[in-house]
Amino acid sequence: MTEIEQLKDTKGSKIKKVNQARFSENHKYIIDSDGNRIEFDDPRLVYVDPEPRNSYGRRLVIDLFEKYNRKIRISKETDASILQYAKNICSGRECLASVAIAGAVLKDINEYRDKNEITIYRTPIDNHGPCQNGAWPVLWDTFAKRLNMKNMMFCAFPKYTNNYLGLNRDLLAWENINFIIGQYIIEVRNTLQCVAEQKDIALEKFEDLTSDFINNVKEGKKTLNTGLIRWAREVAKIPLRAKVEETPKVLIFGGLNLMFDHYPVEEFFLERGIITKVVDIVETMSLILAESSIRYGFKKGYITPKEQVNEELLDITGLNETDLKEVLRVKRNKSALNFLNSQLKLFRRIMKKSGLLFDPFIDFIDLFEEGSKFVSSNSLSETPIITGRFLHSIKEGIYDGLINLGTFNCQPAMNSQAIIRPLANKCDIPYAAIDCEGPWISTNQRRLLETIAIQAKRVRNRKNELLS
Repeated sequence: MTEIEQLKDTKGSKIKKVNQARFSENHKYIIDSDGNRIEFDDPRLVYVDPEPRNSYGRRLVIDLFEKYNRKIRISKETDASILQYAKNICSGRECLASVAIAGAVLKDINEYRDKNEITIYRTPIDNHGPCQNGAWPVLWDTFAKRLNMKNMMFCAFPKYTNNYLGLNRDLLAWENINFIIGQYIIEVRNTLQCVAEQKDIALEKFEDLTSDFINNVKEGKKTLNTGLIRWAREVAKIPLRAKVEETPKVLIFGGLNLMFDHYPVEEFFLERGIITKVVDIVETMSLILAESSIRYGFKKGYITPKEQVNEELLDITGLNETDLKEVLRVKRNKSALNFLNSQLKLFRRIMKKSGLLFDPFIDFIDLFEEGSKFVSSNSLSETPIITGRFLHSIKEGIYDGLINLGTFNCQPAMNSQAIIRPLANKCDIPYAAIDCEGPWISTNQRRLLETIAIQAKRVRNRKNELLS
């Protein structure tokens, strides 16, 4: 009986329930389904990221884990096969992120997992608020019982209280940075695709340079810094037929769900020669890290994000044990957020030397503050970030079209559409809100995108005329 057949078996009483693998009480080791102690460097232990990641980030992170003597598998783009797997365990009422992650886990179990391994299926987010992810621990506890398989752990998010799942904290920090570098590489590739003199030759050269960069980092011949410096210098030599600043640009934004459904919209605009940027996941990562600061600041009576992240609130003098733990947690997360921002600013500055990165780094708190003027940031949902991203993009003036991409049953995404709609009506930049059921677009949505594409080109032509 395969795992999926076991899952579909309605005679559950005939299947002997197994013990779940678990962490020890101090989170210093794992206890497998047979009660054996398993150390974190055990070769049978494999971490799995079931959310989709870009190809460049996957390669960088897999190589990074190897350096730390750890194993990881990372899901590829969400597709029909993943969503088909999800039907075996989901009701259909879950949001796309929940369904896609569940399907990716089942696909991994059935197609990639070794039966002798001990597998930790991680979750990409661990915070509370008006979003279905708050129910993921309960959801995965239910799924684990239904799957009834040995030596698996589900919905594990690395944090201080669980010893970061046995992973080095530096490894986790650099894992996130490597994924985002992968997204920056895609930004450059998208721009090159639209402005290169000979697109096919240029993209082939780009892939060769990128593979050289990743391999050099893996083999220790280059660091990320030195490797990207050389990569940017060589990419800048690829002949262009048009100036980046004079080429139409569209931004696709909308929160965490972009990981699962942006592909057809991105490709639609690229096929029409419009440079397309998909907002990277750093904004969602920043929300996770900033949550403790926002909550603690609100507890102290402060309302806006910039007030709540004020360092003066973190004085530990005279605190009781409970408050001290809370402040120390805020300090840890704030330190992690500051490190993430500093490194991403550095790498974006390096990669900008390619001449193909056009959008500056934006501090998460600035976006959160901007969005909080229209919807409370104390809800700790993605709605203020999405709203803030729209408002910032209007002020920035870089983009000629804006696409707010959400999923129909994602409450924060739908809230952002309601808030932004009257704001967009007052702006000159073409805007469209699209809600998807998966990584595909309907005929009517395609017609809407065609309208945005035509309008974006007209807007860019007017801007170019004003600058000439």
